[in-house]
Amino acid sequence: MQEVGVRGAGIRPMQPVPGRLPVGPEWSYEVDWSGIRLLADVEQGSLCLRTLEGDDVTARFPEFAPLADVVADGLFDGEAVLLDAGQPSSLALFDRLRRADPRKARTLARARPAIFMVYDVLRLYGVPLTERPLDERRATLGRLSLDEVGRIQVSPVYDDGPALLAGVREQGLPGVMARRRDTGYDADSPHDWLRVVAAADVLPTAPTAVDLPEQPPAGPALSALPPGGPEHPPSGKVRRARHSREPEEEPPGLW
Repeated sequence: MQEVGVRGAGIRPMQPVPGRLPVGPEWSYEVDWSGIRLLADVEQGSLCLRTLEGDDVTARFPEFAPLADVVADGLFDGEAVLLDAGQPSSLALFDRLRRADPRKARTLARARPAIFMVYDVLRLYGVPLTERPLDERRATLGRLSLDEVGRIQVSPVYDDGPALLAGVREQGLPGVMARRRDTGYDADSPHDWLRVVAAADVLPTAPTAVDLPEQPPAGPALSALPPGGPEHPPSGKVRRARHSREPEEEPPGLW
């Protein structure tokens, strides 16, 4: 994997590993939004979006440009998502990645805008944050008012992992992300970030590997999720991305 964000001091992005749901106060939980993993690097008011492979896809997502209007210098980890009635689908994302022509990308962005779901901040105004614990980084992220930007949203965090897993199962969403609250952002510590597949028969226990399904099940919207998530999820469409390395059945850029 390439170091992503040359302007961000060559930070290697973390990738979650498959696991069973860990339970305890040292863990926080988020919905697995299953989009296109991106690092958004803003420097001197200029935004650069890169995939895990280091590909520059800035022109493909013009709707994320206002991020640079809110934060003039920062490095953010997140994913581009498109939802259709609250359900993930990859088709529109595939189409967006294929559109190298900025004019076509702008047309697609107006017709069917994506959301940049942000779940971490790795640098802010020249200060590296990767050695800070996740809770501190998330608190910093929360103070930036990114949700006030049209197509930018901070991914909600939940304290009750089993309740969130039950909610995403009921809604037919891919799964849950579990992250340790007290650790830094370190690509060499993958077990601090686990991807729990909702379709698998997983009980809350110590982390251990599980088999990933080929594709997430279908289902309704996010209404059954526990409190803390968006009341009205953004419209659009997304599907499972490559959170951990899987067989190359998806085009480059998805994780």
